[in-house]
This record gives sequence, C-alpha cells and structure tokens, in this order.
Amino acid sequence: MNAPMSTPITSPDVYARTGVPETGLRNYWYPVLAGWRLGKKPRAVKILNEDIVLFRDAGKIHALQDRCPHRGAQLSQGSCMYPGSGTLTCPYHGWTFSGESGNCVAKLMEGPEAVIAPGTGVKTYPVKEHLGVIWLFVGDMEAVPLSDDQPECLAKDAEWHGFSTWRTYHCNWRVLKDNLCHDLHAPFLHRNAPELILQPVFPHAVQLAAEPTADGRGIGYKARGGINKADYPGLGQFPPARESWYRRLKPTGRGKDIDPTKSPAVVKYGYLHRQSSLLPGITLIGRPSGNYFMCRWVVPIDEKTTLFYTFSRYRRQGAVSTMLQKLQWIFWLSWTHDWLFSDQDKRVLEKVKTQRETLSRTDAGVSAWRRFVADHARRPPSARETGQDAAHRAAAE
Repeated sequence: MNAPMSTPITSPDVYARTGVPETGLRNYWYPVLAGWRLGKKPRAVKILNEDIVLFRDAGKIHALQDRCPHRGAQLSQGSCMYPGSGTLTCPYHGWTFSGESGNCVAKLMEGPEAVIAPGTGVKTYPVKEHLGVIWLFVGDMEAVPLSDDQPECLAKDAEWHGFSTWRTYHCNWRVLKDNLCHDLHAPFLHRNAPELILQPVFPHAVQLAAEPTADGRGIGYKARGGINKADYPGLGQFPPARESWYRRLKPTGRGKDIDPTKSPAVVKYGYLHRQSSLLPGITLIGRPSGNYFMCRWVVPIDEKTTLFYTFSRYRRQGAVSTMLQKLQWIFWLSWTHDWLFSDQDKRVLEKVKTQRETLSRTDAGVSAWRRFVADHARRPPSARETGQDAAHRAAAE
C-alpha cells in the first residue's frame, strides 16, 4: 500500500474523511492505571471522553460512571463506607451504589425505607487487573476476553516478563498513533537520541509496504532498501559531516527488517513483521530474535489528551537472563527510550496542527492504518446489521 504523492487535504480536521473517530475506538480494552496507584480511596480516570471512577473493595476492583444520578456529584470524591459490601457512597447525600450492577442500593439521607425507583443507578464498566495494570473495556457491547485485545507478549504472562511506563501527551490520540505507523521520522528526529547517537543513522529513502497481519488484527510494515547518507544538491550531505564523526559503533540491527529466512522471530516464532499497528491503537515493535517486544499502547483520554502506555516484554529464558534483562531496562531503556527518546516525539506532537496535511511517500504506513481502522474497527452486532460499516468505509474514501 502506498500513500498518494503530494496529495493536499484541506479541512477543519484532516481526519474527518478517514473514519478514525476523534475520541478513540470503542469496544476494546485499554490500560488506564498502574494497579499500585489505586489504594483505599476511589480514583477518577477518563478514557474515550468518559469519566469513570475506580475503587477497590475486598480485593476486587470495580468501575462505575463518575457521576451520581441524584445531583451530579463526582462519585470519585466519595468512599467505600461499608467495606466488604462492594459499594461506593456518594459524598453529597449518601446515595450508595453497587460496584457489580451499578444499582443504587441505599439513600442514606432518606432512611432505610426510602423508595428507590427501578433502574436508578450508574453505568458499570468491565475492569480487570493484569500485569500490574488496570484495564477497562469501554463500549456498546459485551466485553470480549482481555486476551483477545492483547499481543501474545502481554496475554501470556507465564512466558514473558517485563515493565510498563506511561506518559500523558497533550495531543489527540490519532496524531500520536500516526507517529508510530513506521512513518520514517526516526532516522531524522531520533538520530541523536542517546541510544542511537553513536550508531550510523537508520536507513532512509526506503520502500515501505503495509500488509494485513496474519491474525487480521492490524497491519504489518516491511521496509526495503534505503540509504544511510546522501548528498543533496545545493545543501550538502545528510547526515551532515558535523553529525557523523562521532558515529563509531557498529549498527545494532534495529534499523534492519526481519529476514524471513533466517530470523528466529519468523522461523521459530512466526512473527512476520518487525513493526506492526494493531487495533485499537497498539504499535508492536520486535527484535529479529523474537525474544523482546516493545508494545506501545495509545489510550485516548479526550479530544486533546492521550495516555501513552509502553510495555517492554522479554521472553523468559532462565533466572540469569531475567536478571540481566531487568538490569538493562532499569539502567538503560527506562530512561534512554521510555523517557528521553519519547520526549523527542512529545515535543513535536504536542504542537502539531491538523488543519491541513500533504501526504507523501513516507506516509504509506499512516494511510494504510487509517484505512484499516475505518474498515475493521470492532462494532456491536447491531451496528453491523444496520449498515454502519458501509458508512464508515464511505467516509474514508
């Protein structure tokens, strides 16, 4: 799939014609909070523009709409007044709600004989804790199993170990996800990142192709060819000579694609793509060994804010390997990549203006991702039956 050459798009929002919704894809699981951050007090979170309160009682996590139907107070300001009952009490007048059903079970300021009309309650959300992270399903259908929405390196915890970090980006989720669609910005923007500064610049001017992944959950990217440096008439060399003298290390191979005939990732584990974009907003980046993956999960908060979760996952290969991998992450990857490397993206993306764009050859992966979302995002059976799929596809054309 190739992006159109120099195709200008003018609109109040360049995404309006893509079918990619502004506040994110519903009917998927998302990571929203590190488990250790939810203590005895309720915690307010926002995802897909919905305000939700999380609370833990008797070891179980519950998720409710963060608005009391009585007078609109925030339930996240309330408390678990009756430990062990699985209920949350509003701070304003004491209306108390079941974490399981969302039903109002008591109106404390009206007495135990108070009449509670049928249907009085708040919305509940499916919630799970996995890998030390709290996950929410926000949608219009019954929740699918959490593992359905996770790559293998997250779903099969017994076979993998790792770490997670998060950052808040002040930009729309679509801008952040497009940035991760193998759009070839890395050889330029990140060429002087701490983890890359001593290595040759990644190949650029490559031929990029995008194709559906084997499981049908997204698209995988393949890059062919490319150059490490070149002369530009009237300008000079890129990278400039002043940026080249310190590049003394041999390349680590991160800029190379997976060799389908030799790479253990393909031969042993069946991973066909070094980098892929998966629904609902995942970028999965692996190594040719197949023993390490970085899973970057874009979580829409609202129109202007995005939570960016990064999972570094190592295949379990014994106690010594596990210890060395932990040390590598703690003393190297956690700050060189999850912090400093990502900060280079953050500074740019938070200033991006989406009123106009001119797509070019480097945007083949971006265009493919947008089309895939419009055509394949999960929708309730009722939506499929009423022809909303066709409407989404038409909007993307």
